Amino acid sequence: MVKKILLVLILLPFLVLLLAPKTELYYLLEKRLAAQDIVISGERIQTTPIGLKLEHPTFYVKGIPVATARSVSLWSLLFYSRMEVDGLVFDPSLRNFVPPSVQTLALAYTVMDPLHVRGDLADPKMTGSGTVDLKDRALSLKLGKLPDRSPLKRYLKHTKGGWIYERKF
Repeated sequence: MVKKILLVLILLPFLVLLLAPKTELYYLLEKRLAAQDIVISGERIQTTPIGLKLEHPTFYVKGIPVATARSVSLWSLLFYSRMEVDGLVFDPSLRNFVPPSVQTLALAYTVMDPLHVRGDLADPKMTGSGTVDLKDRALSLKLGKLPDRSPLKRYLKHTKGGWIYERKF
């Protein structure tokens, strides 16, 4: 009897992950983002066993198109969530503030560190990592490699380890 109870307790979280209504959770996310004037549109949604994948989404902030992506993968385990964005291309009007494109952007959140969201970006022209502090509402980016004539350099501080961007929001 004890073995059966333990088996159920071990399998229950995995069954919840597999049977969770992922599409409805995504629509709840869209609703929360809409309250902040952020809209994701034009996407095609595909569900996977532990998450979902958006193909060709366009991101709007306050009605202005900001970026498009080839794909966005969202997946969540009980204590760890991850989002990977592939082929992110920013609107040309933002070229003075952000790079024209980023090959891969990954964000991760874990219950073990609930006040921080960690991120990594990889591109042939640029690499970096960063942290968003949810309590202090602060963003910290460390970019290791930048193009020589990058317009981003005027917003960054140069250190021995690379370029740093810090901002409170």
